[in-house]
Parts: sequence; C-alpha cells; structure tokens
Amino acid sequence: MMTSPISKKVLLVDDDRNAREALRMVLESQGFDCQEVTNGEEALQWLSKDHADLIVSDNQMPVLGGLDFIDQLQRQQNFPTPPVILLSGNLDDPDKARARQAGVFAILDKPCNFSEFVSMVQLALDR
Repeated sequence: MMTSPISKKVLLVDDDRNAREALRMVLESQGFDCQEVTNGEEALQWLSKDHADLIVSDNQMPVLGGLDFIDQLQRQQNFPTPPVILLSGNLDDPDKARARQAGVFAILDKPCNFSEFVSMVQLALDR
C-alpha cells in the first residue's frame, strides 16, 4: 500500500525553469508540496531554514552543481539528510559512482519518464 503523499515536501533543484515547472506539475498532481531553487547553493540556504522530505536535483547547474551540492549536504549535520534523486542528461560512470557513494537514492536520466519518476519519488519517501 502506498503512503499518502499529502504534506510531503519536495525540493526541486534545477537551473532550468521549464524542467522545474514540469516536475512540479507532475508532483503537485500527485499531492506533493513543491519548493523550487535554481542551484545547490540556494538549496543549502533553503534547507538551513526549512525541511524537505525529498530532494530532486539536477546535476549540471551554475554556482553549485548537483554532485557538489550532495557532498556538502552530507557534511552538514544540523539536519537529517532527506533522500536525493539526481537527474542528469549526461552523467558518466565515475560521476554515477560518486553519486552512489554520496548516498543518492536514485539517478534518473533527463528527460525522465514521468511515471517512472513518480514511482521513484514514492519509493524514496516510503523508505
């Protein structure tokens, strides 16, 4: 049985506004509450004041990219690290290995299949 996503907060981290809006529409149609930021630095600032039940992050972003953001997130001990789904159009094997070592819940290719994406979000939140 799937848990109800009501009031589950998802932080979308992506410098591409169209990509963020598409993901937000998909997630909000499933009952999730979404917050959006444009890079890892903004995500860290947001997380210092609020919490997310799940983070969905792009990898290639200005200021602070996905993998560096995840590394910094893991080092911050002032809040529990939520599961992270990493989206990327071009992640090579060393980067995928680095993401897994950093504890990323899942790596999905961009553009992603929305039904696969929603399933992965549910799995991450049910863990």
